[in-house]
Amino acid sequence: RSLPSHRVTSIAMLAPFALVSPHCSSGYTAPSSAALGDFLVQRAIQQQLYYNAQLGNEPMVHWLKRFRSHQHLDSFQRGEGRCGFPGTYSAAFDQLKTMPFTAYLEALGTEPDSSIEVSFVKPQRRLSARERANPFLNNQPPVIEVYDQPIIISKILTQLLNTADALVETWAFHFDEAERCDLERLANDRAEMKGLPSSLMLEHAELVKGGETAYSRLTGDEAMPLYGFDCRACDRFDTLRALSLLVDEVTALTPETAFDVAYLRREVAEDNADDGRDVNVNELLLKRRKARRAKFERGFVTGDDITKGEAARAAALSFLQNFCNEWVPKLVKGDARSSLVKGEYRHAPGMKEMRPEDAGVDAEEAFEELWEYADEGVQKMLGGEFVLPGVMGERLREIRAAVAAESKGTLLDLVAPELRKARIEYTDYVEADSDGLTTYERFHHQTKVDGSENETYSTAAIIAEMSID
Repeated sequence: RSLPSHRVTSIAMLAPFALVSPHCSSGYTAPSSAALGDFLVQRAIQQQLYYNAQLGNEPMVHWLKRFRSHQHLDSFQRGEGRCGFPGTYSAAFDQLKTMPFTAYLEALGTEPDSSIEVSFVKPQRRLSARERANPFLNNQPPVIEVYDQPIIISKILTQLLNTADALVETWAFHFDEAERCDLERLANDRAEMKGLPSSLMLEHAELVKGGETAYSRLTGDEAMPLYGFDCRACDRFDTLRALSLLVDEVTALTPETAFDVAYLRREVAEDNADDGRDVNVNELLLKRRKARRAKFERGFVTGDDITKGEAARAAALSFLQNFCNEWVPKLVKGDARSSLVKGEYRHAPGMKEMRPEDAGVDAEEAFEELWEYADEGVQKMLGGEFVLPGVMGERLREIRAAVAAESKGTLLDLVAPELRKARIEYTDYVEADSDGLTTYERFHHQTKVDGSENETYSTAAIIAEMSID
């Protein structure tokens, strides 16, 4: 499956999307797929910070985040002996200061070994009750010990590359799942008769609630702490790129070809509510409906197909500009809440969750904004009656599925070889000693050897154990 043949301009990931004149050849710009490597190394650094903080290795935490001034990658809840929740490690894009990621790996690999001076308060000996009663023993000053902590760069880089390799494997798996889920959702949305929840879907929903997912089977329930936020960040990355491609697609339309796409319509469907078939609707109510409809149609664009096509294209670009101005900064920032916390809030039917204006969001919130239009056009916009944002959301999801496949290819064909090159060049890695397995392939192989994991434990067996009827 290949992407539409529209050009995407590479820019820094935090750069604002900019809309130019509808008559220009270019439109929005979004991050290129190559920027995925920068974000992966950024998250690998944050994962290493989390691991070191969890192990109480404070000297390594401070050295790693201060290397090339990456203190902002640490948790904002960090304290001595406290690693902070995974959501406190910002998943916003473009936080790797040494870009591209190959430059960061080269800088780290060529950094000379050194040592840092570490001072700490030595724990005092626990005193007995009789000793605590002695003022001379009870008021002893703290003893401060100082030692030199060696910084061996090859070991640090090896740990970072091990984490990055595991991210490549798990992110590639997620891009596969994202593509599959988007295509399934797209098929259901475009079906004339939507599918109802089946017993199998309900069973799988119970399994997901209990933590039995495709991801748990890949990782053996040993996913890295930041993995859930990484998956949502990958979806946001693909959504931004898909949005750029959609704008390029609309920009490439002409008045003659405007109505060749499904999300632009030539005529507004007639309102069947005024046909008089409902005998329970009194005459006054029908009169009000017709008056409201006439007032609504007064702002419609009239003329031939060329005039309507030009108005439809301009309205679609204007709608996308407003949509991107509102949602792109939120998508770049991301939602820092965990999936568990997000699921705790249940808003009333027809109501939306109240969030601060500057709060980040995940990709599905942006898709939901388009989905809510259903088969309605855009109100209070010249030519807005020709635009169908709901169908535009379906097209955006279709493009994102193709982008997810491209992102997986970028990881495996561009990022992974660069990581391997850095490992060979800057660490004591010996290629002949490699078993050729990825991180989680090695994990599953080891569990089979140890007999600690029954790989034949099927979904049916789990459902039977959970007594789901």
